[in-house]
Amino acid sequence: MAERTAEELINEVASILGKYVPGEALGSVEHDTIDGCIDQVLEEIDGIVVVSDRDSIPLRFFETIARLIAVHAASKFSNAPLDLAQVQAHETRLRYLAAGVATNETLKAKYF
Repeated sequence: MAERTAEELINEVASILGKYVPGEALGSVEHDTIDGCIDQVLEEIDGIVVVSDRDSIPLRFFETIARLIAVHAASKFSNAPLDLAQVQAHETRLRYLAAGVATNETLKAKYF
C-alpha cells in the first residue's frame, strides 16, 4: 500500500492554501502552523480512519486529509472561526473512502 509522509502532507496543504511555490522553501511560520494541525486532525478523524503514524498516511486518504487540515490551518492563518460545513463535507468523504467496496452480491440469511 502506497503511503505519504507528514512532510509531504505539509507541502500538499500549503499548496492547497496557495502558500507553497515549487522550488522554494515553505516559510517557518506556515510550516509550523500546518504541522501543528496534523496531530489534531488525525486525532479528530480517528473514529473514521486510523492513521497511527503521521509518516505513514495511506495514499487513499491523503488528499482528503490534506484538505481537512487545510480547512483547520486556514482558520488559524485568517484568525477566523473554523468552517464546520467544510469539515463535515471532508469527514463524509473520508467515511465514503473508508467504507468497503460494494460487491453487489446477495447475502445469505443465516437463522439460528
